[in-house]
Amino acid sequence: MDPITTAIVAALPAVSSDLVKSTLKDAYDGLKAIIRRKWGEAGHLPKAVEDLEANPKSRGQVAILAEKVAETKAVEDTDVMQALAKLVAELKEARIGGEAVADIAVHIIGGTVQGVVGAREVSIGSMNFGASQDKRG
Repeated sequence: MDPITTAIVAALPAVSSDLVKSTLKDAYDGLKAIIRRKWGEAGHLPKAVEDLEANPKSRGQVAILAEKVAETKAVEDTDVMQALAKLVAELKEARIGGEAVADIAVHIIGGTVQGVVGAREVSIGSMNFGASQDKRG
């Protein structure tokens, strides 16, 4: 499973509870806000997140979310990955999500996302965003 889907699945039970820190809820809401801004309120990816929120135990909804994350290439978006990094940090601090979340590591340097690993199934060495570093005249 990709790191975005993994983090959302791990966060859902916690964010629906009043027992978690507001920083975790804020990080989750921040990721959702960026997804809505990037792909539109009525887009397939935001809709998949909403559908999973409505039925958080549905394996089918998890599979649909993972499919939409892959279709939109959300793991290649720097803003999404920055928001994901905040959410993952909050999940780890709250000790929520177990091994699946513990295996997610997001390193963002400038416009470069490196070392995205999710749930032992996805591993992307590095991705560069923005202008090419090739400076030929």
